Formats: sequence, C-alpha cells, structure tokens
Amino acid sequence: MLFATCLSNPILLIIKCMLTRLLLIFLSTCSLILGLPIQDRTLPEAAISELAAALGIPPGSDLVAETQKQWLRPPGKERWETVENFSDEERELILNWAEKEELFAAWNPLHSQYDKAVILGATTHSMQTRLHYLIDLWSNGIRFSGIVWLTGDRPLDPRIETFTDTHKTESDAARMVWEEAELPADMRSLPVTFVTTPMKEICGKLVRPNTADTIITWLGTDPNPCTLLVVSHQPYCGYQFGVIKALLPDEYPFDLVGPAIDNASPSTVLDTVARWMYVENQIALTTRAE
Repeated sequence: MLFATCLSNPILLIIKCMLTRLLLIFLSTCSLILGLPIQDRTLPEAAISELAAALGIPPGSDLVAETQKQWLRPPGKERWETVENFSDEERELILNWAEKEELFAAWNPLHSQYDKAVILGATTHSMQTRLHYLIDLWSNGIRFSGIVWLTGDRPLDPRIETFTDTHKTESDAARMVWEEAELPADMRSLPVTFVTTPMKEICGKLVRPNTADTIITWLGTDPNPCTLLVVSHQPYCGYQFGVIKALLPDEYPFDLVGPAIDNASPSTVLDTVARWMYVENQIALTTRAE
C-alpha cells in the first residue's frame, strides 16, 4: 500500500528515495569505522564500577560521563604535566586495581606472521621502548614484511626528552630512534615508512596530533589492505586499541601489542581508563545504530 501511495505521489517518492540513500550512506559509514581486531580486548564494566565506587563515584552514575569529568587529565596538559593529588591510600588502591586488571601486563601477538608492523608515536623514550619490544618479537620468530611509524609534528619537550638540540619534533626523534637502534640484519633490511601528521589548530591554538589523527593520516595515504601488528606499551594499550578498532576498516585486521611495565602514576591509569571507556562506549553506540 505504501509503495502504491509513493507511486501516486511524486513528492513522497522523492522523499523515500532520499531517505533510502541516506540510510545506505549511514550503513556504509558504520561499516568503515569499526575495525577487525585479531584479539578483541575489553575492560569489564564490573571492574570499572568497583574502582569508581572506591573513588567516590556513586553507584548508578553514568560512568562514562563521570569518569570523563573526574579522571581525565586537565585539558591542554600532557601526562607528565599532571599533578598527583592522591592520598597514599588512593594511590595504592588505584595501582593495585590496575595490576589486578592487567593494565601493566604485556599484550602479546596471537600470530607469528603479519603484513606490516605499525609503531605508534610517543615521547622519545616510549618510542624506544616500543621499538625494542618489536625487536624482541622479531628475535622470537614474529615476522612482518614492512614497518610503518605513525608520528606527529609535536615539538619535543626538553623536560622529559633528550636530543632537543638536534631534533625538534616527535617525527625527527622517531627517525633517530630507528637509525640508531641495534637491529637484526634481516629486520634492518625491511622497508620502513614514516607517516607524519602535522599539528592541528583548535580555538586558535596549535595542538599535537593524537593517535586517532595519525591513523586517519595513514589511511589517507590509501595503503593496501593488510594485517597489522600495532605496537604500543602499557598502560596505553587498551585506549589505543579502542581508538584503532573505531577507525580501521575491516580490510586491515590488526593485533595491538605492547610490553609490560612495573607500574604507572595513578593519574595516568585513571586518564587512560577513562579514554578507553569513552571509545568503547562510542563503538557500542555505533554498533547499536547499525
């Protein structure tokens, strides 16, 4: 009956066609913004609720909204600039929780063969940590046919980074880390690509690119579909896993890995958990919309 009505009314027919086209565009977009993880990772909601309650967030609260307000580092501040205002009891509580939930444990690869290894940009020391972990994986038989560095033009910070007299940006530092690393000969012979994302302007202020920005820049180079071994390190693996899952098309199945650490600052743990929760919530909303 509706179809017959549309045929008899050109305006309704046009509207129906427009709505159908919008629906197809929406579904197509949704299919492109959810990646295909080789190992799916989640942070149990019960565990987050436990930590939130212990830190004074009332039961029944909107955990995503409350943790965004209370756990994220201040806008414009880097992790190393955050002031720690936790009591000894709170510090112990947060770090014990993070250890129990394996936020300090290594994420290891599932397979022994991938098409490309992708090293996510970070501070100079963190990029060295990630490359050393990738070298360890190679030495233990994990193979890939090329390496991609995803970095940004963030200015190096002399408070936490060296080489600032000769290297000015994260991208410069990544090249230095690669060139100066002691690599197995067969790994050194692999093709390596550096993909640099420029600073972005927000409200008249230059801001460094984040993980999402670097992934988007790389996708803009139109890389061939391939399996990816993405390298981060703890406690950032979960948050960066969520970002990559939300952005990579299914044509790029990925495994996110990273070495273990002994511990991290409580503020870094909470900030990272809040970001991971937010991304996972956005993925859930997108999935329901499909």
